[in-house]
Amino acid sequence: MDAATDPVDAVARLWDEPWDRKWNDLEVAGVDLVSLDTRLGGCACTWVANGGSLHERGMATVRLILGQLERAIPELTEDDSPDIWYRLHEIARLIVAHNAPPTEVIS
Repeated sequence: MDAATDPVDAVARLWDEPWDRKWNDLEVAGVDLVSLDTRLGGCACTWVANGGSLHERGMATVRLILGQLERAIPELTEDDSPDIWYRLHEIARLIVAHNAPPTEVIS
């Protein structure tokens, strides 16, 4: 996989692209999107730092976030900055599709 198609590079690029986080509180379809942004950020940064590997607890969080985004995105308006949430959806989708579970050392 080259840099253009490497999921770890893609997630890092998507996360690092500047975006205007101009909201203080945004809830759509019962989903607290601001909290979702924060939680996904932690998981995405860990996943990238670990070379595309996230433990099962982190993956459970990312799968939950992916489902929440899929519920909220159809309800977004232009005022909700939908491009940001589409980007976060792509980050979560890439992590779920390409996670390499960590290897555990058995002693």
